[in-house]
Amino acid sequence: MILDTSYIFDLMDGSRAALALGHDLTESGEVQWLPTPVVAEVYYGVTCTKSDDERRRVRNALLGYPRVDINEEIARTASTLLAEADRDAGGDSGVETNDAYIGAIATVLDDAVLTANETDFERLGVDVRTY
Repeated sequence: MILDTSYIFDLMDGSRAALALGHDLTESGEVQWLPTPVVAEVYYGVTCTKSDDERRRVRNALLGYPRVDINEEIARTASTLLAEADRDAGGDSGVETNDAYIGAIATVLDDAVLTANETDFERLGVDVRTY
């Protein structure tokens, strides 16, 4: 399962649905991959709050997830997914570059994105799981 930023924030906010699904995924042994673009988005959000306690909490929460870095294959796949979404929309699809990277990781790893923001990933043609 590829974790999206919305899921990480919902976990940290104590969302019952997100926590329950996280527990189920862990119990079933499913790998929960953390893309480095999600790490960047989460740290951006935390830095904006300027809370040392929040930064520590986030750092500790993220330590338990294996990372997926952007490599050339993922970068090419992200470009293709985003270009196709923009073409299908007749212009700017509204999908952000980081979401294209996350979607590309899901495509390359043949997995779904776990998110509360399914619209952008559906525009990319990526499998999505919600909670």
